[in-house]
Amino acid sequence: MADIKLHRCSWTFVHNDLDACWKVQHALDEQGIPYDVVKHGFSRGRRPDVEALSGQSKLPVLELADGSAYRAESRDMAARIRAGELGAPPAL
Repeated sequence: MADIKLHRCSWTFVHNDLDACWKVQHALDEQGIPYDVVKHGFSRGRRPDVEALSGQSKLPVLELADGSAYRAESRDMAARIRAGELGAPPAL
């Protein structure tokens, strides 16, 4: 079991830069960061687990080893992963 959980849509378009969940998953793969996938339904109204974790219903969300959640725009999440700053607090 990995320290990071990637909460993403139950479906994703492989190799599609328009797919938010794929962007983040691809960045984790590129960096060799192990993670477990937790799939959620497409409808935002049906994501109570995501809301309990992150306070909102948008995906993707990363659940970190310390139990905290990280959610931002997918391009920002991917950039932070690629910069090796996943464990650092987000810049304000």
